[in-house]
Amino acid sequence: MSDLNIPKSVDTLEKPKSYDKALLRLISILSKLSNDERLDTKEYAQEFNVGVRTIQKDINVRLMNFPIEKDGSGKFKFTDGFSLNQ
Repeated sequence: MSDLNIPKSVDTLEKPKSYDKALLRLISILSKLSNDERLDTKEYAQEFNVGVRTIQKDINVRLMNFPIEKDGSGKFKFTDGFSLNQ
């Protein structure tokens, strides 16, 4: 058993890297959109504890290849007919 490299305490574990947090946030946004959960920029920012500009960058830059648009009330959604399940 002594051959295992298990940390002795939780304090020795690494904190999640910023790119891990970003990836988790992007996957979560895509999942919500796929489930037709509509949130606006501010709601996403509050949910993920980031700034509004971060969410704007996520949607407009990082997820630019996905057909994401705003509905009449300013909430994000996938373009009609698009699904991640296709």
